[in-house]
Amino acid sequence: MDYCKGTVVAVRQCGGCVEIVVEGESPGAFPIDNSCFRMINACEGPEWIGRPVEYQDAHMRFLDSPEMLEEAEFGDHASLSALP
Repeated sequence: MDYCKGTVVAVRQCGGCVEIVVEGESPGAFPIDNSCFRMINACEGPEWIGRPVEYQDAHMRFLDSPEMLEEAEFGDHASLSALP
């Protein structure tokens, strides 16, 4: 899967990876390597169901993260973290 965007509806164990299933604007599913998932899961917590997510070119990002909310509020080029 090259691109999907929507809400996480399932997280399934599939052999050597975890499959993230997304429904919404661009539904689909994508794998995350088990070793990566353990590190991410420890930081983010196990409750991914219901969170908005975007996956593109092997990169996943949650759309409700503080960085994404800041970008939506201030625009693409006016992020507070980018100010000198």
